[in-house]
Amino acid sequence: MIKTIELFFLLFTASSQSFTFIDQTSFYQNLEPETNFYSETGYIKVQTINNGNNQFFYHLFLKEGTMSLNEVQESDNFILWLHGGPGYSSLIQIFQNVGPFHIYKRGENDYSVKKAQNTWNKIAHIIFIDQPFEVGLSYSQPNINVENSEQAALYIVEFFRIFFKERQQFQQINFYVFGVSYSGHYVPAIGVALEESNLNINFKGIGFGNGWTDAFIQYQSYAPFLYSLGIYNEKKKSYTQELMAKAQNYILNGEYLKSTEEGFFGIFVILNKYTGQVSSHDFQKYLNEGQSEEFYQGFINQYKQQFGAPDDIIYIDWNKNIIKNFEVDISKSQKFNLELLLNKGKKVLIYQGSRDIICNTPSMNYIINKLNWKYIFDWKKQPKKIFTSKREGFEQNETAGTIKLYNNFYYATLYNAGHFVQNDIPIATLKMVTHFLNDDQNWN
Repeated sequence: MIKTIELFFLLFTASSQSFTFIDQTSFYQNLEPETNFYSETGYIKVQTINNGNNQFFYHLFLKEGTMSLNEVQESDNFILWLHGGPGYSSLIQIFQNVGPFHIYKRGENDYSVKKAQNTWNKIAHIIFIDQPFEVGLSYSQPNINVENSEQAALYIVEFFRIFFKERQQFQQINFYVFGVSYSGHYVPAIGVALEESNLNINFKGIGFGNGWTDAFIQYQSYAPFLYSLGIYNEKKKSYTQELMAKAQNYILNGEYLKSTEEGFFGIFVILNKYTGQVSSHDFQKYLNEGQSEEFYQGFINQYKQQFGAPDDIIYIDWNKNIIKNFEVDISKSQKFNLELLLNKGKKVLIYQGSRDIICNTPSMNYIINKLNWKYIFDWKKQPKKIFTSKREGFEQNETAGTIKLYNNFYYATLYNAGHFVQNDIPIATLKMVTHFLNDDQNWN
């Protein structure tokens, strides 16, 4: 097992580093003539404890209308986007409303892109990084296992140590770290690592949607939440309460692996076997329903040479081996890092799709109400305000959700959305992020 303190020493004394990139602007313009922004892919090699060839893959998109790196303005916003899992590729969200494109199939094993309408690069420059190593197009030779969020965070800091040196245009613009799902672990850890680093950057804050942040607190939400939805009867409610209490006791005893097995993995087993296979990501969907075909895996493998990936890498969207490495980390808390960032005055946006089960809204409410933040009582006194937005395919504004904010903390609940809010209601999600970046008090 890699000790974080040893990793910290190694990273900040390492010299074996490299940066390679490919300008992808013309490539995307040939596929989609409406492309009006610069983009690039690249690999950044960072030193690790195995002294190997350890490469992070990234994909950068500038804000719409920004056709070169020289046009980046100091007043711009810059977002790092990370997926969760752990083990999911961040590149997925390039094609699911955070990034600028959607994929369509032209023929057998032939894919192309069309410009998305509600992409986050309307308002910010965005960089997607596949992390940790062995996820997506990132790799390590020999293989190195990252085992917790703090280790992952130190590698990301080292990535940006190199990136900002090579791309100095981004050093002083407003920098945010965003993510979804297990990024409720990644994002707070990376935020604190950036804050405590000696990088000369303008780190402003973090945001994450439907995050897995504190297992002990979130375990208690499943039984009452599923019961309130009518998915559970009394017997299933009692069974789940007992199982989750057992998982909580393991945490109290420092037995995090057992807690993950009983609690985190246990709830997936329950949903699969005892609830008619209701989806853990959306209680209005079922696992046995026909799923729309995902094209991003075919697209990335078709053009991986264009992106600069080695020939021997086959892109898959989720490396299931990574979750094995993180089994202990899953049941550890990142609440303390969230509190640290809030108390340091960093902006924090937490948003919840109300139809999610695995990282459901009540579970995040429990976490927030236990935050050790100097303004938490003032925040609690603030009223929730409704904000409206259009939905794709509808002409009229409707209630998109609620927002509660005070000082540097924003908490949004979004209706008609599950675990991946940006997929379900992209217009409202883009509006939410825009208000957050602009420090808006009135979301209507």
